[in-house]
Amino acid sequence: MPENEEYKEVGKSEFRSYCIALCLSKKAVLRLMFATDERETDNCFKIYAVFSEQGTDIFHIPFFKLREDDLTFRSITDGIPAAHWYEREIMDMFGLVPKYHPDPRRLVFHDSFPADSHPLRKDWEISEKDLKEWGEGMVRKVPYDFLEVEGEGVYEIPVGPVHAGIIEPGHFRISAVGETILYLETRMFYTHKGIEKHFEGMSFHEGVKLAERVSGTSTFSHSTAYCMAVERMAGITITEKAKAIRTFLLELERLYNHIGDIGFLCAGTGLTVGNATGSKIKERLLRLNDRLTKSRFLRGINTIGGVTKDIFLHADDISLTIDTVAKEYKGLMKLLLGSVSHIERLENAGILSKNRALKLGVTGIAAKASGIDDDIRSSHPHLIYNKIFEPATFTRQEGDVFARMMARAEETKCSMHMIKTIIEGQHEGDLQVKADDIPPNSHALGYTETPRGSVFYWVKSDGEGRPLRVKLRSPSFCNWPSVPFAIQGNIVPDLPLCNKSFNLSYSGCNM
Repeated sequence: MPENEEYKEVGKSEFRSYCIALCLSKKAVLRLMFATDERETDNCFKIYAVFSEQGTDIFHIPFFKLREDDLTFRSITDGIPAAHWYEREIMDMFGLVPKYHPDPRRLVFHDSFPADSHPLRKDWEISEKDLKEWGEGMVRKVPYDFLEVEGEGVYEIPVGPVHAGIIEPGHFRISAVGETILYLETRMFYTHKGIEKHFEGMSFHEGVKLAERVSGTSTFSHSTAYCMAVERMAGITITEKAKAIRTFLLELERLYNHIGDIGFLCAGTGLTVGNATGSKIKERLLRLNDRLTKSRFLRGINTIGGVTKDIFLHADDISLTIDTVAKEYKGLMKLLLGSVSHIERLENAGILSKNRALKLGVTGIAAKASGIDDDIRSSHPHLIYNKIFEPATFTRQEGDVFARMMARAEETKCSMHMIKTIIEGQHEGDLQVKADDIPPNSHALGYTETPRGSVFYWVKSDGEGRPLRVKLRSPSFCNWPSVPFAIQGNIVPDLPLCNKSFNLSYSGCNM
């Protein structure tokens, strides 16, 4: 078991108080909460919570057992609001019911999905009853109970779930008076892909390709976190060279996403030249990706035990491209910061308070812009980050769209510096080490800092060394619930701008 993972079995009745005590005594942050079906080996379901202790490279992981004679447990959401989506997801996928949850509606499943059908149970199959029931909710027009805001002059604006462009579906229900937004409710999970179920039918090595396809913007981050979890399970230590290549590509992925996102904000303010410039720089980096790896999105590089290509053979190309990007990026930021109309639209728009961000477990850029120093690269060092990543904070206090842009800007400069540092260094070792069979009944966490925030994988093998459970959590899953709080009080025309500043993934929820 990895040294920084501390597991603690507690009684079902003590779980809530134990988790709250962790948050209070150790200032721990809830990173992940999930269930497993271990009835074949331990005659029970288990529910785990993963907490990250502030200032220490320790994960506290309390868990408890649920027997089939009572599949209810006390919700912890009233004490730890960040648990609210996790508990609803557990209810949908496993049929384990969080009592006293403040919002017991379905989360993942929509009205057409059969009742009492829970796909992550090991004995689940599509039954005749399911097939007959499938779609009945829509035929009966069973409504999803959106919160209704009442009062004189209040009206609703439905946006989506189908949007213009190529983004995946997501629904926004806006309650407004005039142009002022009183309340926003989001509903996601329209195209759930069943990825966690797919992992169970694959080998660990095949799972790398699936992890790469969870979210296109964070392909390499997801595959790195997955490989890291499996390698920790098996006690595999990759070489310094493989660590350096992974670190380099993680920062390259961050770089092209951040620059593209900064430019994309300009689409919300009408600064067309800024949007075009950001897209141009991003395209330059995507073409570098293709030259280095034969994939614009860095697929096919990670493997359990290391990497498949030596990108350091292209050091000259990398250095030249990064120098060009740095010059163009400097010009972009000069343009944006010198545009008064652009900055005025960003300032004081979409404010997310530090208190709300903390309670909801917000991660990444959204957390940093609200004054929370949250970065897995420094709080839980991995790969070669302990050698090249200085724990300089990128936090701001405003919590608005401008703060989120500037947090990205600071990270962008840091990523370019780290990329140059890695390229100029000497990294020894083979690209891969031998990855033997994965030990049976083993489990571990894997994690990275994506452009949107932390991503986590928890992987467990069965008695034959095959995947029993692969739980993944994208930063978008953490951050989507915070968007309505940032939108409240803004005007309707600023909704797209505020939403772009978070730049969350629909696909990151549809797992």
